[in-house]
Amino acid sequence: MGALINPQDVAHGLYEDNPLAGLIEGFCVAPAGGELESRPVVHVELRPGVRLSAVEADRLALACQQGVLRRLAAGCRDFLPSPADCPAAHEVAITLHGYGTGPFARKS
Repeated sequence: MGALINPQDVAHGLYEDNPLAGLIEGFCVAPAGGELESRPVVHVELRPGVRLSAVEADRLALACQQGVLRRLAAGCRDFLPSPADCPAAHEVAITLHGYGTGPFARKS
């Protein structure tokens, strides 16, 4: 992607002005894609006991994505010029996970 994605920017993007932020337990950022092209994926862990319908999950994922993109555009000098080089540069995927699942699975 070319832009440095700072965890603090992601955190601010997920939580600031997000009316659904109370559903979020935590997050991690990981690359996804092939060898020559990768995009950031923000994995969002839901709080214990949170169950979302498909509509609610879509709403939360969209709010998180918009917040992260807004924060990166405001705080990352590398992020703004990148669409001129590659239109897909502003793709940040959000993947929701139940508590303790996916990359947040607890090892026993």
